[in-house]
Amino acid sequence: MPVTVLQQDWGDVLPYDAVGLWRAWAADLEHRTITTGHFVAEESPGTVTTALRALLAR
Repeated sequence: MPVTVLQQDWGDVLPYDAVGLWRAWAADLEHRTITTGHFVAEESPGTVTTALRALLAR
């Protein structure tokens, strides 16, 4: 099953490899780090819409 993850850019704050954790669960992973706040869909609707359309097309 294809999986898309849009992750806030936390810089070096996360003490673990978030992409590595997701990749262990999802072989067909698209991961993108984006610059946004906590409310991703409200703050970056164009980015979320584009990612959803690409996910549904996979």
